Amino acid sequence: MKPNVPPRPFPWRHLLNWTASLGLLLFLGLGSELLLQQYALRQQQVEQQQLLAHANEASAVLLAELNATLHLATGLATYIPAKHGQIDPEELKPWLEGLFQQGRHIRNIGLAPDNRIAFVYPLAGNEAALGLYYPDQAKQWPAVQRIIASRTAKLDGPLQLVQGGTGLIYRVPVFLDDQRYWGMISTVIDFDRLYAQVEEVARQRNIALRLRPVAEPISASLTQTASEPARVKLPIVLAGAHWQLEAHNLIAAKPLPAWLRLLGWSLALICTALVSLALHAQHRQASLLLALNRSQQQFFDAFDMTPQGLALLDQQGSILAANRALCQLLQRSPATLLNQHLRQFCVASGHAQLNAELAATTPGHNRSWQQDLLDARGDSIAVMLSAAVLNGGLETGATRILHIQDIRESKRLLRLQNEFISTVSHELRTPLTAIIGPLELINAGALGEVPKALQPMLQIAQHNGQRLATLINDLLDIGKLAAGKMQFDVQPLALQPLIEQALHSNQAYAADYGVHLRQLASCAERVRVDAHRLQQVLANLLSNAAKFSPRGGTVDLYTERRDQHLRLYVRDHGPGVPAEFQEQIFQKFAQADASDTRQKGGTGLGLAISKELIEGMGGHIGFDSSEGQGATFWFELPLAEPATAERPA
Repeated sequence: MKPNVPPRPFPWRHLLNWTASLGLLLFLGLGSELLLQQYALRQQQVEQQQLLAHANEASAVLLAELNATLHLATGLATYIPAKHGQIDPEELKPWLEGLFQQGRHIRNIGLAPDNRIAFVYPLAGNEAALGLYYPDQAKQWPAVQRIIASRTAKLDGPLQLVQGGTGLIYRVPVFLDDQRYWGMISTVIDFDRLYAQVEEVARQRNIALRLRPVAEPISASLTQTASEPARVKLPIVLAGAHWQLEAHNLIAAKPLPAWLRLLGWSLALICTALVSLALHAQHRQASLLLALNRSQQQFFDAFDMTPQGLALLDQQGSILAANRALCQLLQRSPATLLNQHLRQFCVASGHAQLNAELAATTPGHNRSWQQDLLDARGDSIAVMLSAAVLNGGLETGATRILHIQDIRESKRLLRLQNEFISTVSHELRTPLTAIIGPLELINAGALGEVPKALQPMLQIAQHNGQRLATLINDLLDIGKLAAGKMQFDVQPLALQPLIEQALHSNQAYAADYGVHLRQLASCAERVRVDAHRLQQVLANLLSNAAKFSPRGGTVDLYTERRDQHLRLYVRDHGPGVPAEFQEQIFQKFAQADASDTRQKGGTGLGLAISKELIEGMGGHIGFDSSEGQGATFWFELPLAEPATAERPA
């Protein structure tokens, strides 16, 4: 039995479909071509009209300037007969000066009795024209003869002038009262400057001009071909001169948009293209969905196999997913974690911090903080939490991903390190004190005169012993601060006596560097502060400012009230804080330039200790610096009572 094969369509049906498609394509294509031709013709007409208008405007400028100049020059022809052919240069000069002030493009005016130029105004720059005899000018003499014969003034040019440059010459024949020919008045128009003005007008209209003389008058014409832009030719007739002004656009006409032709020839394929696009879109959507499912599966596989704890949280902070590492860390099953708020697995004292940190986690603002979690037995686990907002919404609806790192071991190691440093520091302090004390007595001469050969070595030993004692004290303070054992005796105290004490205590140290400490204005406020810890902070800031100030410089200390806090500034005029060091300046053992710092002295702990002390007293610390322009360190302390007016220091 043969399979049920569907009947094949008749060949003429395919031929009809192809014919209909081709016919539709040709019909729409020819229609679009007709519309494009009409559009091109309209654009060509607009271009021609604009070109003609701009050319007429340039022609009008040229004629206006020439007419004004020729009108002024013609009046001089009446002067010669009135003076019976005599030329008085002193009498002519004021008149000619007036003509030049009104005729902007007149280069010079020459008087040529008997066809020889005997007077030129102005003479400067036109000396070569003086004494010129027209019959000797083979190119110009025929034109001069015609002017004399016709007794009519005529404009000639442009011509190359004997004095240099190009000019138009307006020649006026002069006849005396007895009709006897006297000579010629020639007004030379600076063609280069006049034509530059006309070309400037043309450039502003985006057209190019060419002016050339013609023998006979011509008629205006407008031509345009498929390969060349439109050109207009205008006749210019003035004072017997005939020119042709030719103009064309500098900017080529925009070709017809290619997309119009493509659109017309594509209409026949629109239906097929739409169907093809729909099928392609459906296939692409299915491919994207498959790729999304695969990507989600890979994400959840990686999420679950990560060796550190991970959790997905919704906007309220409830756990939507937890990986194996987190379940093992908390010793809980996934079922006991899902859909539970994270604060249920935190110690009660950390609920407020957790809520605040999660609320502050927004797109582009990731957060990291320490928290104590509770395992299934109720034991506390110190962890570092890092939260970030997911870019895309997964099908689970998670909006945050939380990274949980167990830091119990690192905190234990840090505690051991601090205990070791504290023990070593305590053990070193006693013998070091026993060493420094006798050295101070010996150097002070309390045990008798020290031989000169030993004095430098003993002073070096005392200086380095004191540096070592400072380092040990700093290490002990850092250890206390890290362990939370630093005691603060915060009381409301007047700040001015504390500032004066700090300046007095550190002035000798600053003098070793050739630096003077000064307070710009006295402070009358009272602040809540531990006096001893404040002296420690001020000593750190003042000594740093002195070390990095130039010799002969000053360190300024001043205060400013800011709302309910008082800010104290310590400003130096040294090299400033390098930009690459500014972020870690308050870290332990941080030094901008280790070699330079060691030359000046320092442990790299002073600013770190100052930060901890100021924050322990309820304030905060910071600095402002531009490299090469000094640095200003400041800290703020809460006011104990409303401030009073400052008095001069």
